[in-house]
Amino acid sequence: MNWTEVSIYTTTNGIEIINGAMLKLNINDAVIEDAGIFEDFLNNETLNWDYYDEELAKMKDRESCIKVYLADNDQGRELLGKICEFIDRLKKDSGGIDLGRLEIETNVLNDEDWANNWKQYFKPFAVGDKIIIKPSWENYTETAEEKIILEIDPGMSFGTGQHHTTRLCIEQIIKYMKKDTEVLDLGCGSGILSIAALLLGAKSCAGVDIDENAVRIARENAALNNIHGDRFAVYCGDVTEDEKLREEIGYNKYDMIAVNIIAQIIMGMSETFPKFLKKGGLVIASGIIKEYSDEVIENFKSLGFEILEISDSEEWISIVGQLV
Repeated sequence: MNWTEVSIYTTTNGIEIINGAMLKLNINDAVIEDAGIFEDFLNNETLNWDYYDEELAKMKDRESCIKVYLADNDQGRELLGKICEFIDRLKKDSGGIDLGRLEIETNVLNDEDWANNWKQYFKPFAVGDKIIIKPSWENYTETAEEKIILEIDPGMSFGTGQHHTTRLCIEQIIKYMKKDTEVLDLGCGSGILSIAALLLGAKSCAGVDIDENAVRIARENAALNNIHGDRFAVYCGDVTEDEKLREEIGYNKYDMIAVNIIAQIIMGMSETFPKFLKKGGLVIASGIIKEYSDEVIENFKSLGFEILEISDSEEWISIVGQLV
């Protein structure tokens, strides 16, 4: 499959506006190159610089840009059309804000080029106080402080752990994980939530995704972390429509469901949650924009969940509910 790299040139003021529009189109992973942030970073008088790379200094002089990657298929082209329509409207009415030239450039990439483009932005980082997430192509020197190293290669699936929604979900998994917990990861993508749960001590995990490519990548990432089929089963299909799949996954079996998608899809599959969970089981849901939080909370309550916790990061929230 080919991918379309969409670059939108704007200003620091325009980055937040355009990124907000991408989120409403359910485009959650954007690369942001904000010249203003680089300049503020370099001019921060509280930081004592002995040296910084000349390439970093050049970033403050570049034009601010937001990049997204769309599949080169009918769905991707439809999204690109909506992006162009939004930018055209913004050009006509900027609200008096300097948004720069608002020009769109596209570049078609093959699988290998797409993957390599993402690699330059994916470096080791910490989630909470227990986990370091590192890409498979990066080296990481452990510190004296003991951490769990989670190695991942997202391939063509979303889920590096860098996005606010994934971080929120992993932080709650860390908090609520108990010994011998059995976990169901709905919309598993790269497998990052399942792998995190297993490395934190879960007894077993089942991952489900409608994308065959994601299922393959989740298995490969599990193997990178020495996790095998006896603890991690991955299924391909739609739990909302496939009764046979639901039976194979198992009813009233799980102590925890982790789901990091978007609010509408979470609510669309939420009726399956009480069927999969044991009584007292938890659902950890992320990928929810704040404006939909009340709707999701009411949906969970109507299904017999008590809301234990709501966490947020910028415009995103995660919800922890317990089946009572």
